[in-house]
Amino acid sequence: MTDSVERNLDSIARRLAEAHRAADAALAETPQIASLPVSAAGMSYAQLTEFNDDLRDRAAWTEIDLEAALSEEHRQALDNWRNRARIPWTTRDLAMVGVAGLVGATAVWFDSAIDQQITDSFKGLAESKRVRRWEAAGKRLPIDFMGKGFGGRAHRVKSSGHDLFRLFTTLQQVADGQFEGARWEFGQRIPVQKSGQFADVDGVVDAAMRIMQHLAADFLTPMSLPVPGMSWLYNSHNEAVKDFALHAYSGLHPGHGWNLRNATIVPGLTAILTEVIIRTHTATETYRFDNSSDQTSPPLEQKRTELLLAAHTLVGAISTGKAVAQLLAVKNERGAFHPAAIRHVQFPSLLRAGKLAIDVVDQASRASVYEVHTWDELDIDPYSVQHLDLSSQLESLAETKAAP
Repeated sequence: MTDSVERNLDSIARRLAEAHRAADAALAETPQIASLPVSAAGMSYAQLTEFNDDLRDRAAWTEIDLEAALSEEHRQALDNWRNRARIPWTTRDLAMVGVAGLVGATAVWFDSAIDQQITDSFKGLAESKRVRRWEAAGKRLPIDFMGKGFGGRAHRVKSSGHDLFRLFTTLQQVADGQFEGARWEFGQRIPVQKSGQFADVDGVVDAAMRIMQHLAADFLTPMSLPVPGMSWLYNSHNEAVKDFALHAYSGLHPGHGWNLRNATIVPGLTAILTEVIIRTHTATETYRFDNSSDQTSPPLEQKRTELLLAAHTLVGAISTGKAVAQLLAVKNERGAFHPAAIRHVQFPSLLRAGKLAIDVVDQASRASVYEVHTWDELDIDPYSVQHLDLSSQLESLAETKAAP
């Protein structure tokens, strides 16, 4: 039934187009008789279908192009509707999300081993002459103050000097030759200032250069640098927050805490790999079905966003599950849960998933805002003679002839 309806609509559209061409020729004073036969009045649907199918065979109308019958306004409305239509997922889409999740789960499972390999490779780089010069240039700076309450392997989180979110504070301390921080004694936070024992620097530019060299050399060490913002937590007035920042960074063993290296390199590569898998899949699917590499249409963008959201959320959920399991299984010497398990959470994937979730909601809200015609407009407008270009021309011609 559907095929016959499409054939009939296409045939009627072609016959109307032929009638329009003949009418246009007549109005232009170059008469042209329409070559298509006229169907008899009172035909049943079956008779009309037979008539149109016979006409299609004789005219060699093999293709059905229903859009050709639309006006420019209606064609634009159809395009707008298509741009708001959601493309459903296929089995292949689900499979590729699963593949991305499996790759991410593998990276999460072996994240400690991969991070150890990266740490070992950094050791050789840290022994190079250039990094040695960086270390020498960064000696005796205020950010490495190791006085009472500021020593130990976690000294980099105990002040603002190694926090990338506080570079301006670090620059001020190095330029002024003064250390500022806070230590804790018996649950009390004690502000500390020290000066007069640090290397002199030749202005702000020299201070900035030494800081960059110092931080680059520290990044290559097993303890690396604290995650940006952790020094704020350590210097807060809440001791529980301070303990979280300290123990999350220090870890149960040197280099096994949550630091800038293991918070960015492995999770960042996992997030990038997830993007590559999903984007390659969507591009391949588009080329396979449409023989096109264009990925800019709103429905395709929406589907790609949905797939990326699902993949990144899956990876983030797996990593969070491992972190919780590690938190419950591993405790410190006092029998308390050790916050260093947070190092297993794939924060780049979670942040990317959050951004994609906002995009999905935004795309869905924009697709729902669509100005549709009322039922009366849909019933009347397509069949109203007053809206046909031909009728307008005939009416204008009649008015011209009737004018004295």
